[in-house]
Amino acid sequence: MEPESSTEQGSAKHDGPTVLQVLPALDAGGVERSATDVSASVVAAGWRSLVASRGGAKEREIIRAGAEVATLPLASKNPFVIRANIDRLVALIEAENVDLVHARSRAPAWSAFYAAQRTGRPFVTTFHGTYNFTNFLKRKYNSIMA
Repeated sequence: MEPESSTEQGSAKHDGPTVLQVLPALDAGGVERSATDVSASVVAAGWRSLVASRGGAKEREIIRAGAEVATLPLASKNPFVIRANIDRLVALIEAENVDLVHARSRAPAWSAFYAAQRTGRPFVTTFHGTYNFTNFLKRKYNSIMA
């Protein structure tokens, strides 16, 4: 694994595919709550759940559910960091043999999309509200989620 990332493991055994959820952070909120719920469901199905984010208060809850946490700087909207995160996610996907990449927020979704493309993994998104489509740049930025 790349030095900029650390993975902390939960305790569950898995026999099925590995699902990687990508989100900015693991603090309080709807995105974090649903990522935690999906992680628990993935593990309960006998699969492996891996959550990549900058970390936060929900990390322990995800680990208690039997999932794993990878710490990466995914909360940044800086285009240079988003670009660097593609390489970080490619390394994580390959090292952890990820089968499905699931993005939950726009900035990390751009990195995850290109990492999934580069590694040939399926890519899906979930979003928890509507986005403002007032101008071309905003429409382009938001389009990754649809």
